[in-house]
Amino acid sequence: MKIQLIADNIDQLDLALDQLAIRDRNFDRFAYLLIDNVVELTLHSFAEDMKRVNHAWRNLKKPEHDPQAIEKGLSQRFGDKVRAAKILGLFDATSCETILKLHSYRNTAYHQGLRHESILHSLAIFYFRSACSLLRAYKPDRLTHGGNQTFSHRAMKYLGGLDTKNISPFKLIDAAYRRLDSVAASLPENLIGDLFADLSATIESVNTAIKYIAENEPQKGGRKDIVIYAQLWPFIYGPEGKQFARSKGYNRKSDGQYHKWFFHNFNWPCKSDPIDRWRKKAKLLEKEKDYRKALKKYCDFMEQHEKIRSQIISYAEGLEDHIQLQIDESREE
Repeated sequence: MKIQLIADNIDQLDLALDQLAIRDRNFDRFAYLLIDNVVELTLHSFAEDMKRVNHAWRNLKKPEHDPQAIEKGLSQRFGDKVRAAKILGLFDATSCETILKLHSYRNTAYHQGLRHESILHSLAIFYFRSACSLLRAYKPDRLTHGGNQTFSHRAMKYLGGLDTKNISPFKLIDAAYRRLDSVAASLPENLIGDLFADLSATIESVNTAIKYIAENEPQKGGRKDIVIYAQLWPFIYGPEGKQFARSKGYNRKSDGQYHKWFFHNFNWPCKSDPIDRWRKKAKLLEKEKDYRKALKKYCDFMEQHEKIRSQIISYAEGLEDHIQLQIDESREE
């Protein structure tokens, strides 16, 4: 591994620490990009090392490391790099999943920061510390020097000139990663609390939407019926809905009958009011002690229930627009 790359990574992480210490969402986003970049560069360098080892032992009938995994690790896709590193033994399946989930917030943190700003600071600190663990797990068998090698003042704070005679450069580098992690650990964060608060706010926004529909469109029935109707409207007139009706031999007679038939005959993904179940899931997250497990529970919930959440919110927004249109029209009369 090139010493220059190590120095540059340490420089970026030290700069990220400065951004995180400010505790401002815009600086948090910048820190997140720096951390993610260090992780990607490290994964790529690890794959290059594995390829070099295979090349050194190319006369063996079976290469020491999986060539297909190495090629994936050298690709341009971040996910392939992470999964390849797991196959090649850099970290376990849980760490692999955690890094993939943390990376998934990189672009949304930058382009849609308002959506994640309530969790971004704590999430960035967790990503920073996860990056430090990754850097310490990666142990290159040799260090190489570049022709125009220069260390920034940030890197020099941790590495000096790497010319000490009393300690190996590998130990000095590991100590730098430990120090970076130690500083990050001193920064205030509340990842599980922030994830729980954001998840709870998401759940309550859906609950508010259901209540709004129930109060303004009572003919649709109770909360269970409203949840089904939220799924019904975008589905029945689409290709999948029409195909389902044809497969059951249903001949559409009127919109009202069409809606009623679908309401009772289709196996809806969400068949009842989900709010109480979702609140229980949020409570389980709040009690979690392991950051990796807490992040998984949060991400799994957001991914698994994204469609029904957006359907209910869209239903409420459409109803609100319809009511407002009626109000505007009545004023013009």
